[in-house]
This record gives sequence, C-alpha cells and structure tokens, in this order.
Amino acid sequence: MPQKPRKLGEIVLRRKPESVSQAREMVRDLLGADHPAYEQVRLAVSEITTNAVEHSESGPVGDLVMVVLKVVNDFVYVEVTDPGSASRKPHIQECAPLDAEGGRGLFIVDEISAGKWGVRDFGAGGRTVWCAIPATPPNAAEPPTAAPVLPAAQPG
Repeated sequence: MPQKPRKLGEIVLRRKPESVSQAREMVRDLLGADHPAYEQVRLAVSEITTNAVEHSESGPVGDLVMVVLKVVNDFVYVEVTDPGSASRKPHIQECAPLDAEGGRGLFIVDEISAGKWGVRDFGAGGRTVWCAIPATPPNAAEPPTAAPVLPAAQPG
C-alpha cells in the first residue's frame, strides 16, 4: 500500500548561482551526510537547481526557485519549482560536446533516478522538475517499491 508523502523540508531561493550551494546545504541538513541516498539526492538537487537558475526566466511568479524534498514509499523525491521559460523546456541533450562545461544535468538526473523524473508545466505559473531517487542503495537486499507517478499539471 502506498505511503502518504512525507515532506522533509523546503527552501525558497533567489534565482542566483550561489543558490545552488544553499540547496545542497539543505540536503545535508535534512537527510544528513550518512543517509544512503545522500550523494545521489545532493547531485540531483544540484543539477536541477542549476538548470532552474540558468535556464528559467523571471515571470509573474517572480525570480524565485523552490526546492522541496519528500519521502514517498522507498524514494526520496526532489522537486525544484522555478518561473519557467517560454522558449526553453527541460530535456536531455542528445549529445553534449565532450569539452562542454554543461549540458549533462538532466542526463545525470535520468541516470541516478533510473528514468524516474519529469516536468510539471504550469504555464505562466512556472514549472516543477522532479525526480525520485531510491532511498537505499541499488545493491541493498530489497529493491525499492515502485515510485508513484506524480500527476502532470492540468491545463487551466
């Protein structure tokens, strides 16, 4: 039976590069560095928050980014909400140049979440990029239960 989601915490940040390190600190404060999924969750938060800072635009919802951590069943959910962008949608780049400094963030998120990630688009209200990371290492004795699929935003 699916568990009710348990919110670990959230942080609201300005859309500035230094906000990424603040988001990583939140992961350490909420999960603790000894949590089995700490490194994967920290990496996912870093990559998704970096994308929010670099690729979203100021809009009616302002210039803020909200990072939320939840536990659902045997998964830690990362949700990063930003103002969105009319011209750019989150996607995995097919082939980032080997010498490029960026372009691999969602590929990394896709790998560490085993494809359990997505985007909820709220139009002018922004968007949320989320992923579900197993709360225990993949080599643990029991595999995690199936990650529930979060509903997509309905056009309003």
